[in-house]
Amino acid sequence: MQKFKGHLTAALFGILAGAMLAYPQQAADAAQQALTLWARAVVPVLGPFMVCAVMLSGRLGSSIAPCVVTAWLCGSPGGAKIFQSFRLSRKNALHYAAVTGTMSPMFFLGTVSGWLGNPAAGLIIFLCHITGAFITGLFFPMDKTVHTSNRCSPVSLSAALQSCAPSLCVIALCMMMGAVSARMVQCALPTLPDAAMAALQCILEVTAGAHALLSLRPPFLMPLLCAACSFSGLSILLQNAVCWRESGLTPANLVPIRLIHAVISGILCLLLTLLLPHIAACAFSGFGI
Repeated sequence: MQKFKGHLTAALFGILAGAMLAYPQQAADAAQQALTLWARAVVPVLGPFMVCAVMLSGRLGSSIAPCVVTAWLCGSPGGAKIFQSFRLSRKNALHYAAVTGTMSPMFFLGTVSGWLGNPAAGLIIFLCHITGAFITGLFFPMDKTVHTSNRCSPVSLSAALQSCAPSLCVIALCMMMGAVSARMVQCALPTLPDAAMAALQCILEVTAGAHALLSLRPPFLMPLLCAACSFSGLSILLQNAVCWRESGLTPANLVPIRLIHAVISGILCLLLTLLLPHIAACAFSGFGI
């Protein structure tokens, strides 16, 4: 089975490389657009915030609860990296993977709110997103036998900057890979509807996917955007899987968790917009992307 997965992975990346050779200009344009989006919408809001979160996480001691809060602040895959320093049973790892597999609040309050032109939009979606993560954790109860290892010692500002820089670069590469993959599919299937392309981008990489979704302005945009961010995209999911590997979790374990999170948070956001339509109207009063 492992050998088959290796061959399948090689085949997929071989196909992607071949498509890039067949459509080099389109691949370069997609990568450039993703990199521009990264520079304008990700680095300015996430960069400084990530440094603050790293500085904070090294000073929390061995308690689980503040680490969960810090994981929410860091966002994926930062939260999963924090829990690498804990010795967790597989059952407990599933629980914390469900609770902490979230996007950074700065993505919602800074990036998404900026795209929508109103801070209320990002706040509403973020609250549904975090609440959905907490409810998803209830589907994966703990076995009450949490064991912790020694926490990492506090880091200096210089060390925090050096720690965050590679993470930001990985985010950039993931965004470019997702954008190029989606563009190659579009080149191969030129009649593919814009909605299908946006959905594909959301599945591959959440930042570009959310931007594409916002550009379409579909009905029930807020719930759809909340669900997309809660799934978080395959690029983040695979990064989380690397961090949870020592606890026995695989991507196959994380995909159902994120799908449950997407459904729950999307429903919460849908109910909010249906029950309180004036909130949604207020949130999108300054919409413009």
